[in-house]
Amino acid sequence: MDNRFQFVLLKAKAATLAAALCFVPAVFADESAKTDISDINNEVFELGIFAGIINIEDFGSEFVPGISATFRASEDFFIQYNYLQAEVSPSSYEKNQGKLFDGDDRTFTHYDLLIGYNLFQGEFFPSPPKANLSTLYVVAGVGDTEFGGESSLTYTLGIGYQVALTRRIGLHFDFRDYIYRSTLVSDEKRTVGAAQISSGVKFLF
Repeated sequence: MDNRFQFVLLKAKAATLAAALCFVPAVFADESAKTDISDINNEVFELGIFAGIINIEDFGSEFVPGISATFRASEDFFIQYNYLQAEVSPSSYEKNQGKLFDGDDRTFTHYDLLIGYNLFQGEFFPSPPKANLSTLYVVAGVGDTEFGGESSLTYTLGIGYQVALTRRIGLHFDFRDYIYRSTLVSDEKRTVGAAQISSGVKFLF
């Protein structure tokens, strides 16, 4: 019950973050800013590293690092590959009843291929009149999750916000929800999820 509460709480925090992002003090870029965005879009590949917290349903919250590779197909659409791993500690149930599995099976491994869409491109003003280009985006796609000796087809949904620190370096904040089916804590296969909040750096080239 505690783990489920943590899972719901993490989702609530993510929803609050997403709502806050919508009210970030940003405005649509003027003609000069559009030229800057166009210049940046001339580089279509991004490599990134990120880290955050992932809450795995029925287990708990763990630190998770990962890497990403992004191809910008157009000004609005992009394709992204992500890979991440987390070492999962025994859940409260396992502490009382014994571990359900051990060894490498306790490593939560996930990768996915996502399609992203830039909802808004504008400017963020950390210290007016200085402005940084910013983007609010959504992603969706499929991948695979390996955990507890199972390999499961996984659906991924997410929302993120990126700010350009320089012409080639961007800082991003993301929420991802991984949805898959599992029999780890039940005799019947059921739909479970893992919610992740992370931040990282992307390098444009």
